[in-house]
Amino acid sequence: MKKILYLVFVFTIGNTITTKAQDQFTGIVNYHFIINNPDGTTFARPYKLYFNNKVSFHVANGWAERIDHIDDLNTMETTGKMIERKNIQSTLPKDYVYTNLKNKILIFQEEIVQKLYTLTDDSIPNIKWELSTENKKIGKYTCQKAVGFYRGRTYTVWFTTEIPVSHGPWKLRGLPGLILEAKDDRSKFSFRAAKVNLNPNKKEVLEKLKKPELGKLSNMEKYRMAIKNRQKDFDAMYRASSSRRNIKFKEGCDECPKAEDLSLEIFK
Repeated sequence: MKKILYLVFVFTIGNTITTKAQDQFTGIVNYHFIINNPDGTTFARPYKLYFNNKVSFHVANGWAERIDHIDDLNTMETTGKMIERKNIQSTLPKDYVYTNLKNKILIFQEEIVQKLYTLTDDSIPNIKWELSTENKKIGKYTCQKAVGFYRGRTYTVWFTTEIPVSHGPWKLRGLPGLILEAKDDRSKFSFRAAKVNLNPNKKEVLEKLKKPELGKLSNMEKYRMAIKNRQKDFDAMYRASSSRRNIKFKEGCDECPKAEDLSLEIFK
């Protein structure tokens, strides 16, 4: 009887220590959000993910930069080196996604055709991931493959249980480990981890994980309409700009971007 009680005690203490360790788990991941355009050009925008086991904050850490060689990004996966290019600047606040699993809160901010949308009425994604037995190394981490569908796109992701938090870039999450790489089935958008820091300045991380201060709020219906009208609004803005510079606006062409290539989320 004493032996059984001892084993129960050890098991309980072990679980308590594990839970406590997870509660204190913090980190920062540098990602590159990669966009492949129909004309063959590729751009990457740097993001940072701040996280503990319950809260994450994925925020733009700069602006889009053109990538001449995609192999540069493969190098960053293992070394954490950052390429330097001339940035395409914006005066708007940065895009972000804030997720609090404990309080079931998702807040995000996104620029769409030079207008800012801040929303608090979206829900935390419940992506039905299909796990694969396929593995590969990303940097020093062994990663497992998973495939899931979210808002119009099928994503293939690679996650590592060596970092046991259910987070990832953007709104991609819900696996038993951190997502280090993700790619949509059209090869239009992808995220790649460039650097992982599991011993960050905890004060900096806790500051970033505070609920964002909110300004003017939008709602999901307005956001959906902005996504659906993005092509039309983008064309109108570009047409006006072209006319001021006496440039002929080209539309209806095979190489012109399609509406579904302009946003991560596709709403029918």
